[in-house]
Amino acid sequence: LGNLKVILDRNRIQNDDFCLEQMRMFDIPAKWEAFGWNVKEIDGHEMTEIIDGIKFLDESNDAPSILIAHTVKGKGVSYMEDNPSFHGAAPNDEQFEIAMNELGAFE
Repeated sequence: LGNLKVILDRNRIQNDDFCLEQMRMFDIPAKWEAFGWNVKEIDGHEMTEIIDGIKFLDESNDAPSILIAHTVKGKGVSYMEDNPSFHGAAPNDEQFEIAMNELGAFE
């Protein structure tokens, strides 16, 4: 099973609300470790940590491995950031324009 790899996007939002309001998840790394997985946690918004995490997955071949990426859903867009109502919802044209400007896509 050493070739089994998982990347978990830990953004704390589930469907239409925060996980704490719908289904609490306690100590996720400990749960995976209890089943014999290699576990590494990273800031999923930091490229150097992402690269190090991918290396960890590539080099961990003695057991299944998981990379837990702590992220903020909608990061960088004021009206979307950490907002459960945008989980799976597309922005309208005006919201799209605002998002692209806030992300610097038109620069």
